Formats: sequence, C-alpha cells, structure tokens
Amino acid sequence: MKRIDEALEIVGKKGFEDRNPMELSGGQKQRIALAATLTMKPELLILDEPTSQLDPIGTNEVMAALKEIKEKGTTILMTTHKTDKIIGLADKVLILNEGRTVAYGKTEEIIPKVELLKEAGVKAPQVSEYFYNLKEKRNLNDIKIPITVEEATSLLRKLINEKKVEVNKNIEFKEETKKEKEVILEAKNLTYIYPGPPEVVALRNINLKIYEGEFVGIVGQNGSGKTTLVKNFVGLLKPTKGKVLFKGEDIKNMRVSELSKKIGLVLQNPDHQLFTISCRDEIAFGLKNIGVPKEEMEERIREALRLVGLEKEYDTFPFRMSFGDRRKLTVATIIAMRPEVVILDEPTTAQDYLGRYKLADLSRKLQEELGKTVIMISHDIELIAKYVKRLIVMKDGEIILDKPVREALQEVDILKEAFLEPPQITRLALNLKNELPTTGVLTVDEMLKIVS
Repeated sequence: MKRIDEALEIVGKKGFEDRNPMELSGGQKQRIALAATLTMKPELLILDEPTSQLDPIGTNEVMAALKEIKEKGTTILMTTHKTDKIIGLADKVLILNEGRTVAYGKTEEIIPKVELLKEAGVKAPQVSEYFYNLKEKRNLNDIKIPITVEEATSLLRKLINEKKVEVNKNIEFKEETKKEKEVILEAKNLTYIYPGPPEVVALRNINLKIYEGEFVGIVGQNGSGKTTLVKNFVGLLKPTKGKVLFKGEDIKNMRVSELSKKIGLVLQNPDHQLFTISCRDEIAFGLKNIGVPKEEMEERIREALRLVGLEKEYDTFPFRMSFGDRRKLTVATIIAMRPEVVILDEPTTAQDYLGRYKLADLSRKLQEELGKTVIMISHDIELIAKYVKRLIVMKDGEIILDKPVREALQEVDILKEAFLEPPQITRLALNLKNELPTTGVLTVDEMLKIVS
C-alpha cells in the first residue's frame, strides 16, 4: 500500500484509490496508468506520449513527477510532441523524421533550431519561432534565440529599449463583426450526476447558447465536465436535471437516427467508435443508419477520406493504422453524415504538429465554407487561440468564463482558476504591456505585426 500511496501522490491523484478507472476522464486514466508503473520502481522508465490527453495542470504534474523520479536516479526515455514542456526536464533531445535521426544533442541547443524542427514536422516553442523570424527580418545575427517566455521577455524588452526593433503603436486587432444568428444548441439548467457510490456531480446548472455558424472552443482541466457536456448535447447521456434544445426542440423527443443527422460527435478515444473491418465500412455504417442512398454513399465515403488525408486507406483495417490515423477516421465518419453541428472532443490527441493543424484547418473549413457550427474541446491552447472565435472555460462542472477568444485569453486570473494559461506568445505580450499598444496577441504572426 505504501508504494501505491507514493505513486498516486507523485501523479497528483491521492484519494483516487477506490475510484473505478472506467469512470475517470482520459487524462485521469493516463495518470493512474503512470502511477501503476511507478509502483514497480523501474530503473528505466519509457513513456510514449504520457501527456497527450492531459490538461495543462496534469501535464505540469506529470513533468514535475518525472523530474522528481529523475532526481532519484531513474533513467527516463520519453516521446512527446510538446517541445516546450521538456525544457528544464530533458537533458538531451532526439528529433526523428520518417525513421531517421534529424538532430541529437543538448535540449538548449536543439530546440532553438526552428527551421530544422519545422522541416521535421516538429513544433518549435512560439517564442523561438517569433525570434527566428525577427532575427531574419532585422539581421540580428548576434542574438541567441530564446526558448522560454522569461528569456524572450528580457530579450525583446532589451531590443525595444535599444531601438533595434520597431513597435507599431497604431495597430489594433478587431474581430470581424457578424449579424446575430439563431440559437442552434442550448443547455437550460443542465445538471448531470454520475451514479455512485460515490455520486459525482459532473455538471452543475449549465445555461449555454451556441449560435449557428460559430466556432467555439471549450477548455478546462480533466474532470471539469467538458466531455459530459457534449455527450448530453448528442443524447449519449440524459440530463439529471434540465434539458438540451436543438433549434428550440428538446432533444429527448428526437430519435437517435434523427439526432445524428443534426449533431455529430467525434469521441476523445477513437477506439470507442471504430469496430468494422475497413475504413470504408466504418463510414458506410453511419450513412446506412441515416438512410443515405447507395449511389450517394460511395461519393460521401471518398470525399470524407480525402478531407482527412486517408484516401489511400479505403480498404485498410482501422486497427492496423496509427492512433492518430484512427482519430482522423473517426472525424471522417462524422463529417460524411453532414451534420449541422460538429463536436470534436480532443481531436488533436496523439497527432503530431502537422496532423493537429490539418484537422484544425478542416474544422475551420467546415465552419467558414460549409456553414457548420463547430465545437472543439482541446487542451492545446495555442491551437484554440489560432482557430476558435469564442472560448468557454469550465471548472468543477460549471462555466467560469465565456467570451470572444481574444478577450478570454486576457483573463489570466480566471484562467488560472481552471489551471490554464495563455499561449506563450500571449504571455510574452502581457509581460510587455508597458511597451506594446495591445496585449491581445493570439499568434506569432500577430506579434510580428506589432514588433518587428
């Protein structure tokens, strides 16, 4: 029992000894799995994407745990897409691309090599990407590209004071104003309680309106109620109290086949959605259930596979594909049914940098070109900042913030309540609020428009 207690404390899950793992969120399960491994006290710990499904606090807890384990003498080998999170933990970094070594060396020497990382499909820290572009534009050959927000703040302040860069004092980022649209999805006094023992109140009196054609992001720590909320939206869960309306009609009055034409949900774990012998059959299953004619079905299948980049996997058995490709397939199964609302629960889990943005670009296309309403749950705050227009923050089953994304990411204290923090580039702007005309910066490109 002592080893179990120690392991649960390291991963931040003390008190979970008697919880049923099947009732835990994806991120919570991941930490429990790490705790189970730690009880065996291995000399070499190999971790394959241990934080891929974790919220920021979960990621930080696991990284802190790994630092503690490392200091006790355990050798750690870890794969990850989160380059900014290994800073201060990893002694060395190995960059791979198509099975070949691209670079290997000390972390502080490899991570600033933005162009090299880019060619390998690896995401560099935002501040490194910003200074790489700034260095090229201003011929600042003598500066060392920073990899942390603290280093970047100090360096940019110095460059501004020495007038080696220019600050555009007149710039202001304005969101495109659109006419108010109709409410397409609404939660009224929505409460959901998972039966016990012990009972878990997952949603507490949620009141929320989603409008036609919106691109909405939902963030919050694991267990905050995000997935429970969207499962109520699609009828997979029935409200304990309150109701969910689609265009004013209570969804409890709709048949499952009818509702699936209107609202599509891509689950967090693709293996909970896939069950047939080919990619074609996976997509065809849903189309058959909603009555799509055979002559139209084939066209929809091929179009959906093409949109997610799996056109060559038509006859492939899904479980022979990588987790990331299985994730893309689940997206294809939903978009083929052409619902009015598309909900993606952590669509970028286990995706590399290029895969993440391909799915996000597809989501934007669904919203901007096809007029779909898109709701995306994600822990990737950089991706959220770049793509969504409205941000909803959840904590302990409640909505604690609901604003346009540019405004929401300025609410640092409220975000902190949900154990979240703005993207690196936004934090850099906030640190330099006395030097810059605005701190409402969402992307590296925006920062380059302000200081270059």
